[in-house]
Amino acid sequence: MTTRELGRAGEDLAAEHLVACGWQILERNLQLSQGELDIVALAHTTLVFVEVKTRRTFVTGVPQAAVTAAKLRRLRRLAGEYLMERSTPHRDVRIDVVAVLAHLDGTFSLEHLEAV
Repeated sequence: MTTRELGRAGEDLAAEHLVACGWQILERNLQLSQGELDIVALAHTTLVFVEVKTRRTFVTGVPQAAVTAAKLRRLRRLAGEYLMERSTPHRDVRIDVVAVLAHLDGTFSLEHLEAV
């Protein structure tokens, strides 16, 4: 599995997880002028921008460690750009991270971190 395929599998797994939690997926891999949002979803009345990080090993740390302070600043800018361009009905806004680890046996484990 290539890195791109691994990332896509992680995003698919994350989207399935969110739908199973009763969320509505509004956008996936949304290209904006300042970058890309992995998943935009509606969790009841909360608009959630979800960053998905998928890894094969812990050599570079746990997947969620890749969401640094600089990455969070970029995600906030992207969320602001999204909100300026679209009028999605919502009451609250937050950024979540879904960390996916691909195991050698072909299985995946997932951790959903809310309001990072």
